[in-house]
Amino acid sequence: MKNHGVVLMAFALALSGCVSAGKYRDQEAKALAQQQRAEALAKDLDASKASLAAAAEASQKNETDLRSQIKADADQLASLNTQMASVQKSNKDLQESLDAKKGELSKKVADLIKEKDALSQKLADAQVETSNLRKAKDAEIAASQAAVATREKELAQARDEKAALEKAKADELAKVKKNYEDLTAGLKSEISAGEVTITQLKGLLTVNMVDRILFDSGQAEVRTDGKKVLEKVGKILATVADKDIRIEGHTDNKPIVGELKNKYATNWELSTARATAVARYLEDTAKLDPKRLVAAGYGEYRPIAANDTPERRALNRRIEIVLVPRE
Repeated sequence: MKNHGVVLMAFALALSGCVSAGKYRDQEAKALAQQQRAEALAKDLDASKASLAAAAEASQKNETDLRSQIKADADQLASLNTQMASVQKSNKDLQESLDAKKGELSKKVADLIKEKDALSQKLADAQVETSNLRKAKDAEIAASQAAVATREKELAQARDEKAALEKAKADELAKVKKNYEDLTAGLKSEISAGEVTITQLKGLLTVNMVDRILFDSGQAEVRTDGKKVLEKVGKILATVADKDIRIEGHTDNKPIVGELKNKYATNWELSTARATAVARYLEDTAKLDPKRLVAAGYGEYRPIAANDTPERRALNRRIEIVLVPRE
């Protein structure tokens, strides 16, 4: 409305002036244009007012909505703050619980580490002990195996020695048997007459000759008949090269009496003299190596029968020729 008044005043001033018709028309056209412009401006102004009113109403509504939204957001924020406070408290409680658990777990971990270290040490000690035991066991096994090998070697050697001994024994028995058979065949008549006996005991061959075939009573010189017997024995003994020949003189228990005592103080001397006489005869006649001959007198101290009768005493008066292993 204010714009319209400005236009009318301008128009009135134009009419009251002393102007020409042309100017008047120009001014009138201008006034009309201005009026139209004013009306357009008024219309625009009204539209702007309506628009502003609508905008204000919308703004009021938006402000109301915004306030409602702000209140809702504030309420929600308050709720969230409450929740956050609760969560923070729960988090604090949880953190405290976690810290407590962490301390407990840390202690348990430390205890477990300590226990693990102890177990590791025990394991290491056990491994060392096991290694030592294994080494000792291996050494024991090696020693046992060596002992077994040595034992087996010894057993094999013992078997060989046993076999050799058994063979030697068999050979020896065969030789003794042959010597026995040779002596038995060579002295067959003397054996039949009871003057000579031949025994084979524990590998030893013994020719037992009663004293009457070799010596006169109380004498130590070999009789002629005795020399014949010793020649037979000597020939056979000469073939036995791997034996020593032990000649043993034995008597009964009757003491030496009379003048004979001057020559032989006891039966010991008589038995020794007789054994020596036989040995010398075998050396001289049968040519036996004297290194193989042993003469020993036992007197009355190794009887083979009781000395209670003449017959039994006669058995004790004897010369024994024993084949023994060479020394």
